[in-house]
Amino acid sequence: MTRVKRSRELVNDRSGGIEGLPLQLLIMVVIAGLGLTIIMGWMNSISAPHAIGEVFVMPSEIVVFDDDGDGLYEREGLTLTVTVTDQAGDRLEGATVMLDGANIRSEHGGPVSSTTDSTGQAVFSGLHVEQFGTKLTTIKVTVAKGDYGIDSSYTIPVIPS
Repeated sequence: MTRVKRSRELVNDRSGGIEGLPLQLLIMVVIAGLGLTIIMGWMNSISAPHAIGEVFVMPSEIVVFDDDGDGLYEREGLTLTVTVTDQAGDRLEGATVMLDGANIRSEHGGPVSSTTDSTGQAVFSGLHVEQFGTKLTTIKVTVAKGDYGIDSSYTIPVIPS
């Protein structure tokens, strides 16, 4: 009988559990708010990653000619200007620009690469481009810079005429 009586006393005693609940809830809300504030402050201090934005090439296409009828289409003394921007649209200085395809060579016969200047441009002059046959080919423009990554999405069509 004492067991039944004791459980009835606990049921009727509502002061202990009810008074402590709002205080515990208030403490949890304060701790959650402080935790959220700390996390948001940490996330705001993280800067957005850098990325290469746009790549522009002038001229946007290269026309090659078969002057002697031997099936070799070529062009010598070509000048290309590559302009590189970052994701915000600002000119990107110090990016490495490489051109590959259509047997493109520098005026010295080597691979074609350069670094962009303070205006975000790399100027290639004296280039030699050649291809066999009338098939349309392309020159791939690859841009790379440390934290900005690599972008190989731009291609220059080489059109036989």
